[in-house]
Parts: sequence; structure tokens; C-alpha cells
Amino acid sequence: MNKRYLCFLSVLACFALTLSSCLFESDDSALNRWISDQGMLNSYKVQTLSIGDLTPISAETVLDTAPRAANERALLGQSGNIQHDMVLDLNKADSAASFLFFRLLPSFYGSKYFPQDSFPLEDELAVTVSWKLSRSKSDSYLEDVMEISDEDWYKDISKWEPDASADTTYKISIGKKDSTLSLMLPHALIDSIRSEVSYCRLQLRLSAPDAKRVYRFYGPSYVYRPQFRMTTLSDTSFIYRTVTPFRAADAIKSKEDCTDCQVLHGGVLDTLHVEFPSDPIMKGLAEFYGDEFPYNVGDGDDVRQAVVLAQMTFYRDDSNGFSELGYPLQVVTSSTVDTIASGGHIVKELYKLDEERIVKEGHPNTVFCDGDSLTVQVTYGMREFINKASDGRTFKMQMRLGLPVVRPNDSTYNTRYSSDSNYVYFNQNHFDYARYDFTESMKKPATLKLWLASKRGDE
Repeated sequence: MNKRYLCFLSVLACFALTLSSCLFESDDSALNRWISDQGMLNSYKVQTLSIGDLTPISAETVLDTAPRAANERALLGQSGNIQHDMVLDLNKADSAASFLFFRLLPSFYGSKYFPQDSFPLEDELAVTVSWKLSRSKSDSYLEDVMEISDEDWYKDISKWEPDASADTTYKISIGKKDSTLSLMLPHALIDSIRSEVSYCRLQLRLSAPDAKRVYRFYGPSYVYRPQFRMTTLSDTSFIYRTVTPFRAADAIKSKEDCTDCQVLHGGVLDTLHVEFPSDPIMKGLAEFYGDEFPYNVGDGDDVRQAVVLAQMTFYRDDSNGFSELGYPLQVVTSSTVDTIASGGHIVKELYKLDEERIVKEGHPNTVFCDGDSLTVQVTYGMREFINKASDGRTFKMQMRLGLPVVRPNDSTYNTRYSSDSNYVYFNQNHFDYARYDFTESMKKPATLKLWLASKRGDE
């Protein structure tokens, strides 16, 4: 590729986060100052181009349901058609009666952004407890258990085949942010543990598929970790022992029944893959410049322009979505770059701030907010796409749900100290286990807007 073009791209990448709102305002003098400040030639003119009526040729949601670590934040329940099972791994157990104790996450339930009128939480919770109980007479058995990698354990959970299970119902009453939840374990499990006289390992899985919400607890990585408390009857009195899980997992199950819907869920690794045809984009560029697109001279790389900024605007309808907390949710975007031969790799897009618009209207890359549009940025992907479109590629982008935005009109886009040394939060640090349906959005045409630094002839 042209060396000058590589240098040009590197300058753009290095200053991606410092790109000011002047680009959105299309102020020619401000644009020229910005280009000059980055060491680019004044002959590179930044112009804007809008290309409408872009209809996706494909849109597909991929949900990664592989179990994942819950060592910091353990989850139990269901929200937005996603079920979260809690799986605990204990390397020892012996008891005549057993309880599980969990402490709620005060950083979530105690936050001023959590709806405090939700307390007390009075629920009746139907729970299925399933378990695996393995044993050995070797004193090295527990050491062998501890050496099982997390990765192998997650694979084992994904094809969970328990030794036994039991259904039970708990009346849940949670009155404050630092409450402790106590669950008595089924008698069948207690009897199995009591019969053990050798070294044993207990794996527990808790499922609450009909829960009204997702409960959030401390995981095993914290001081206030889940506790498995056992009561053993000796000759004269009860002896209490407490065993803590050394790891936990969040086992995910989708309860969506529409396989063709483009639905994203918060807090999980859902990804919406969207693909656009190249023809209308190339036609729009050809009409704008009066040049041939795609550019098929030499190696086919079109180095006559670079994308300074690109954004895609979709139709948005929040009515088919569900949100726990009631705050706008970020939509995080990425793009597919690199060659067709390599299959492409995905790069997360950096978000450049349109400060004036944000202060007036809020962040445009959010859902569950005012308005009927969603605007996301696809600069890296569009830069690659335009300059390599001669190989016949389509434009591919990806979207996920991010964190709840508690200050939607704050253009600083980060948590900071205020003048009185208190934290001013931009977003909630906990996911909203929301559900958002993009099906109708993907049926309607989108609009692409480009900010292009271009070099044409002797200009």
C-alpha cells in the first residue's frame, strides 16, 4: 500500500479520541485547523456525504451461551427471556443439614441509580437444585480437583449431567441493600452428603427459570463470598462448618422462541451482525466525486480519500424492548476489517463525541430514550471498506448492548470527580439484563453519513 496513505491512516488513528465536535458541525475553518494540527496536508479537504436508503442484505443475532465466570458477581434468575443459573464448585462437603448463604451486591442494590422503591423484594422463588457429588479415598483427590482448569470446568457445565436434582420453593424477603439470602438445600442432597466417608467434591447448580428478576450476589472472589454452611450432629451438640466455593459460573439459557428475530440481550455476549451491499455506497461516492468507484487501478487500494468519521443511523422503536432499570442503554459497535482471504477480524469502534448534540438531545448511540433513531459510528470499518471495495466485499458491522447511561446529556463520557470531590457517574457499572428487538429496525433503510478527507488531482 502507498506509504503516504499508511502514514495518513496512523495519524487519524492516533488522534481518534481527540476529534472534537467541530467535525459534526461541518465548520470548514475548524476542520482545516484540525487537519493541520494532525500534520496532514491542507490539500486534504474534509467534506460530508450522506447516503440514504441502505437496506441490510442480512442481519443475524448470535448468542454465546457458553458458561462464564461468576467469581465476582453471581447471578440467579431470569430477565428478558434469558435464564441465569448459578453453578458452584466446592472441593469438600460433609453435613447432616446444609444451607447456602448469599449476600446481595450492595454496589448495585445500594446505588442511588437502583430504584429504591423496589425494596422490600417479596418473591416466591421456585428453584431446581441439581448436583454432582464425586468421591475418592485418596488424600490427593482434593488437590486434583483444584487443578482442574476453569476452561475445562465451563465445558463440563455446558453438558451438565447431574447425579440428582430436587425442586423446592422459597419465600424470598429482601428488605435492604446488604441483605443475606439463606436457602436450605434439599434433604436428598443432605442424605447423599451424610453417607460420604471419603474425600468428596460437590458441584451445585441452582435454576430459577420462572423468577421475576435476576438476583445479583457476591461471587467467590470477594470476602463476602457464597457460603455453604453445614450442621453436623456430634455426640453431644451440633457442630457448624462453613465451606466456601472456590469458583462459580453463570450458565446461560436463551428462552427466545423467535429464531428469525434480531434480538439483543444486556449482560450477555449477544452480537447482531449486519451486512450492507456495496453498490449503493459506491454509487453515492461516484456521484459525489465524479470518479469511478470502486477504484480498480494498480493494487485496487483506493488511496484518494480517507474516512475521518462515519456514522450509520437506523430507525428505532423501543416498544418491543424490556429494561430493568429504566435508563438509556449504550449500543456498542464494531466493524469487520482486513481482507476477504483472511476472513476478516472485528475491531471495536471508538466513539467520538458530538458535544453540542449530546447536551441538547442526549447520546445518539443509545436505546430506551427519546426519539426514533439510533446513530452509531463505524469509522474503522468504513475506512477499510471504501479503500478496498474493489475486491467485491460487502460492509459488515456488529452491535451489542452496553451499560446503562445515568447521565445521557453528559458529553464527558466518563465517571469523574465533581468540584465537591464526589463521583459523578456517567453510567451504571452493572449491566441492565434488558432485551431489545431490532427486527423492525433491520427491515427499514438506514442512512450512512461520511466525513471524508480527500485528495483529487491537483486540488
